[in-house]
Amino acid sequence: MEAVKNRTILNGWKQISQHIDRGVRTAQRWEVMLGMPIHRPALKDRSAVVAFSDELEAWLSRTSPDARDECEAVHEKDESKERLLRVLDNMSTLVEQSCDLLAQVKMLQEQLRRSRKTRRMSSGARVRTGAARRTHLLPFRGLSPMPVARGAR
Repeated sequence: MEAVKNRTILNGWKQISQHIDRGVRTAQRWEVMLGMPIHRPALKDRSAVVAFSDELEAWLSRTSPDARDECEAVHEKDESKERLLRVLDNMSTLVEQSCDLLAQVKMLQEQLRRSRKTRRMSSGARVRTGAARRTHLLPFRGLSPMPVARGAR
């Protein structure tokens, strides 16, 4: 068996992406879409990854640049669509929240209008009620209430 020369173990997406001179997301996309040789020691989909430099070099030489570029182009289109969908979703949320806010403002304006009306009505009634009470408390004109001594009730 022939010894493998220049084999370097690349730990994690950052080292892998540096080796292939692409971004981390591109490396991850190439693994999924183009079968780039990545190993997961834990045998789980979302676990740590390692790659061997010689395997990556062999894969890069086998995989056509056109396929890699097409993968990039498809992703850019998908990313543009995703961005547009996020913007539309955000706009929809803003419209919904604006409608809720407008309804709350209208409700508060109505409450304020009723409160002012009630206050005007009650303040007029207090003046009449107060005058009526003074009449009942002081049935004789010219008399004033006697001061109450402190501590006495």
